[in-house]
Amino acid sequence: MLNEEKVRLMTELAIFEENAGKKDISINGYFRGDYISFQVLKSAIYATIGFVVAFAMYILYDLEDFLANLYKLDIIAFSRDVCTKYFAVLAVYVLISYFVYAYRYTRAKKHLKRYAGNLRRLREIYSHDRRTD
Repeated sequence: MLNEEKVRLMTELAIFEENAGKKDISINGYFRGDYISFQVLKSAIYATIGFVVAFAMYILYDLEDFLANLYKLDIIAFSRDVCTKYFAVLAVYVLISYFVYAYRYTRAKKHLKRYAGNLRRLREIYSHDRRTD
């Protein structure tokens, strides 16, 4: 005879492993600080690439005017302005990334704790079934 609780637990475990469990299990392979710092580093690299692309598009949009006024341009002030904007964008992006990935890590740990509890209950059901047979 089928044990309904065992079937329900096995179904819940299988659904978790197929969906969110893949990401959560991969996150579990990292320490909290390692996971967050790695993800923030990736985010900083992507923010840098995005800023460079956006800056290039800004320059290319009005290239004729930019080249016409290039000799009048104060290069140091222009560079300082671009660097200030870059570091502002980077700081905001890194800060948001830190909170997002810290939340994801905490949520994954919570899900995996529940997953481990369900596995423990399933193991207890199996050991109880063996003793009664």
